[in-house]
Amino acid sequence: MTPGDPTVPTVPTITGPLDVHREQSALVVEHLVTHGSATRSELANATGLGRGTIAGLTARLLDAGVIRPSDDAHGDGRSTPLSLSGGDRVLVTARLTLDEAVATVASLAGDEAARFTEPLPPPPPASQAPAKTQALRVPTAPGGAASAAAAGPLNALATVIGRAVARAERAGHRIADVTVLVDGAIVGSPAVVITDPRFGAEPVDVLGALRSRVPGLEAVEAALPLPMQLVPAAAAAASVELEALPGIGDVLYLDGDTGVSAAAFAGHRPLTGAHGLGATFGHLPIVPGGLRCRCGQQGCLATIAAPDVVLERAGLFSYAASDGRAAALEELTLRIAEAEDRARWSWLDAAHWIGRTLQVVVPTLDPAVVVIGGYWGGHIGDIQSALQANRPTVGGGAISAIPAFSRAVGGPDAAFVGARRQARERLIADPLLLVG
Repeated sequence: MTPGDPTVPTVPTITGPLDVHREQSALVVEHLVTHGSATRSELANATGLGRGTIAGLTARLLDAGVIRPSDDAHGDGRSTPLSLSGGDRVLVTARLTLDEAVATVASLAGDEAARFTEPLPPPPPASQAPAKTQALRVPTAPGGAASAAAAGPLNALATVIGRAVARAERAGHRIADVTVLVDGAIVGSPAVVITDPRFGAEPVDVLGALRSRVPGLEAVEAALPLPMQLVPAAAAAASVELEALPGIGDVLYLDGDTGVSAAAFAGHRPLTGAHGLGATFGHLPIVPGGLRCRCGQQGCLATIAAPDVVLERAGLFSYAASDGRAAALEELTLRIAEAEDRARWSWLDAAHWIGRTLQVVVPTLDPAVVVIGGYWGGHIGDIQSALQANRPTVGGGAISAIPAFSRAVGGPDAAFVGARRQARERLIADPLLLVG
């Protein structure tokens, strides 16, 4: 036999343990997750890896039980379609939206199969919200028991997660990931949630509260490839916006619907900070002599720009209590467009302080783009004008024109889409998590 002779068997180039080749294995697994079964030839074309590399990788993945010959296998081994052994696994994702607790069941590819909702109790007027007079202490040890204020939202969240888990079990699908999205900062170890307006001022052990409220959740978690995850909703939504901004990795994302939420990315990586407090935009004390915030500080942006505050000042609190906050924010936007005095004044006051906060944050982070989500996105010009009202004039005013502003394109489900994508990335980063 001579080199190049077709009778010489091809020697796979992958000969070491699977974990040595995780990045290449992840490319193969990701293609199978998102596109379904594929032959080795199709995998080589899709991933850009050589045929010898694919032969070695698929052999290792088959031996490990990560992939298997597809049910529609035919022909010789090279043309046999391969599929993911654990392809029937599902992702459970939950969060508190404007008026509901929502949990979804989706495939590993992110296709939603079921959605469950539970209404939230209406919030008290912002003017009656309890103030906290002591500075917020960030816990680093177990704690954060649910307060009375947090009980209602936690109960609703537990209800929908329980329904989602039951749906997956009835359908015979194993759960690969459980992610809970929150609007506050995630700090400490074990992780607790702070500054989430739905849970009140005190730190809350959200996952611990859910384990005690959802029957069988601890058993579900014990069978997960990775522990349950707490993820900031703004960061999950911002990851979707990054996909819509090719070539840009430095982004500040803002959303004013469920609270004053923000996420910052630098080089496509989220900036969470040393203690998880990065991008706590709503709790920058920006208003001199302002109101006492629930967090204990005075003059936080949340005291002037949180949705409940803006709605109450616009005379729409009763509307929100009867029709829901989502409907009330739509009505607010309509009244602003119609130049109704009280609504316009309430919003412009909030926009002024959002812009003042950006005057501090933008030079610090220097994002390429500020993405505005939620109802704020419909008034992006007011926010941009408030920022530019006090920008440097050096360089012929060039600095005053940056950063660019962009309205969010991910829609109301962006956080769910982003969280599912992040869950899939965590799983395929180590393909052995998807054995069987």
